Amino acid sequence: MKLTFNLYILLFVAAPAFAADDAARQKAVDFATRAAMSNMFELKAAEIEVSKGAAEDAKQFAGDMLKDHGRAGPILADAAKEDGVQLPAGLDDEHKKKLEALQQSDRENLDQAYLSTQVTAHQEAVALFSDYSKNGPDGALKRASQKILPDLRMHLTRIEGLTSK
Repeated sequence: MKLTFNLYILLFVAAPAFAADDAARQKAVDFATRAAMSNMFELKAAEIEVSKGAAEDAKQFAGDMLKDHGRAGPILADAAKEDGVQLPAGLDDEHKKKLEALQQSDRENLDQAYLSTQVTAHQEAVALFSDYSKNGPDGALKRASQKILPDLRMHLTRIEGLTSK
């Protein structure tokens, strides 16, 4: 009887800790999934712009995105692996549709369409990484978000400058 009572007390005390661990893990999984989707999308969109775009400033930005996001992907993947989080292997339907629209844009409209998608993508990425770097659970993903965030902010400032011309 005493053992049963002690087990109940232990479970009662430990249950909030288990719930907190589950919430932290879910936050890490959500962040890693969204961050990986964003990074994959930005890489694929940049590939389209580099291959089909006309405006040199947009193509230059896309080339820089290939380099910068090419470096960010492995940082994110290594952090996810260290934290035991599985990253998605491919893009979700929403991002695939955006890429299809870019791919189908004619040469005259591609640059503007690309730049427009990049404003939105970088606004969302900065918000995601900023929140996680402040409020995410401690671990490799949080450190990675803090490492990648300054580049994302720089990208956002740059893309806003390109689109305000």
